[in-house]
Amino acid sequence: MADVMVTAWSNGDGWLSVDTAEWIAERAEYCEQLTNDLREWMDEHRFGDPSAHVLVSWVRDRTKENPVGLYGDGLFWAHNTCNTENILSDDLGFIVFSASGELGGLMVTMSGDGGYYRQPEVYRDTTSDMAYWGDYAHAFGTCVNGHEWETCDAYRLHRYNGGLFEGSPTISGQARVPFGDRERAYIACPECRKSIRFTA
Repeated sequence: MADVMVTAWSNGDGWLSVDTAEWIAERAEYCEQLTNDLREWMDEHRFGDPSAHVLVSWVRDRTKENPVGLYGDGLFWAHNTCNTENILSDDLGFIVFSASGELGGLMVTMSGDGGYYRQPEVYRDTTSDMAYWGDYAHAFGTCVNGHEWETCDAYRLHRYNGGLFEGSPTISGQARVPFGDRERAYIACPECRKSIRFTA
């Protein structure tokens, strides 16, 4: 599980985020050989961006077959998290797909550092369900008193066991910055006000 960090400007103004590298590591492993192969192939064919069209052409050239989308058919599944609100990772653009033969399930990053384009990196999918790539807003947390909370949208908090809680606590509303020190920012448990430690 990837650790979730709390960023807050002041009491009642904060959010959760994960380290992008840790988030990817939960889902895939970096493949230097395929990364180099894709970059060299793109240079050879004078392609600038690793668009879906370019990746289809690369896979077809290597396997003689078309790759397939996230669920086994149709188009590639692509996402740029910097275009989505209330998520844990906001600086990554990627495409997830499956190819035949030894290529298998792959994820190719198209951007990083706030969504700006960078050289593509190829990762081999290590999940049992590639739909896991679509989960970039869920986190689970527990305070020192054992109260369990979760968020499914990186915005609102819910009891983990599904029990009701008076009011509708939000992550931003529960953000606390002791003595104005942002390094000590935390999300307060709506039940006992102790710090919640989250993982994703």
